Amino acid sequence: MYKHLLGWLAALMFCPSCSDNSPNIFVVCEEDSRVGRGNCIIKWETTPVIEGKVKIYASTDPDKIPEKDPILIADISDQLATIVISDPTQRYYYKMVFNNRYRVVTASRNSVISGIQNFRDIGGYVAAKGKQVRWGMLYRSAQIESLSYSTFKELKNIGIKMIIDLRTAEEVVKKPHLEEQGFNVVRIPIGTVNTDNVMQKCRNGQIKNDSIYRLMLRINREMVIYCRAEYKEMFDALEKKDNYPALILCTTGIDRTAIASAMILSALGVNEETIMSDYLRSNDFFDIPQASGDGYRLPVGAQEAITTLFSAREGFLNAAKNQIEKNYGNVSTYLDKGLGLTDENIQELRSILLR
Repeated sequence: MYKHLLGWLAALMFCPSCSDNSPNIFVVCEEDSRVGRGNCIIKWETTPVIEGKVKIYASTDPDKIPEKDPILIADISDQLATIVISDPTQRYYYKMVFNNRYRVVTASRNSVISGIQNFRDIGGYVAAKGKQVRWGMLYRSAQIESLSYSTFKELKNIGIKMIIDLRTAEEVVKKPHLEEQGFNVVRIPIGTVNTDNVMQKCRNGQIKNDSIYRLMLRINREMVIYCRAEYKEMFDALEKKDNYPALILCTTGIDRTAIASAMILSALGVNEETIMSDYLRSNDFFDIPQASGDGYRLPVGAQEAITTLFSAREGFLNAAKNQIEKNYGNVSTYLDKGLGLTDENIQELRSILLR
């Protein structure tokens, strides 16, 4: 899960100014349950290398992190800090101040919440006009089923108001009564592969790995063309500021939610490389053995097919992008002509989600 901590792919890059004398600062922050639930490891790198001190301040509000009483002071040359918090049910955001001059706001992208797979924040990315996607506003995850009281409490602690559920009625088998927990649940069913049926066919040897791969390519191509009205409905819900913080989910968080996240980030002006990197992070945050049950006790061929079914592959997201480009020329035109998002719609979304 933590292999991406070793590199700077999809890291937050902060450029204080356009001056050649100002450093670029790269930051990675991830929750690390190895040092205790809710605690984080923050890594940073500056280009060029600068000496001095970095002060780290914490708050449960990403927009209000007062520079008073830092929780940690380190040498910039350390390039790493472990943050230990007192209340693991709260989500914390961190302001890093380098040499009392350069400031970066960051947070753990993943949050290990009991009972929820693939849960993560899509904030922090560099977007249009050098702005940043706001932390703590929009999350994505796999399905939420039969959650404990403590898990609901964690979702409420981070402020979740609206849940956009992209699952079909057939998939919502164990209804968790999210409405009764005070959430505004917007159900926008988008049909896709029935994972239970496919899993059974994998077990029986009826479906092979290459068949699964081709199936996922076809589904992603069809989704962006035949589910335009559903994704437009999602954007309509996201244009209402009172609906935030919001969570978007489907069964695995890898297919319909992945397309949704890519569309949203594209509308916000996030570049293609970052969008792909965010998509591939599902491979770090989705536990395939847990989802597949006895899948890894099956013959090798069935295991490979199941792994493909529950994996994020570059080819899958590219299939959707290539179909959009084939039909509309580019993603921007697709958002306009395909989904019907006007410039005013895009600007309203950006006013909410960018800072």
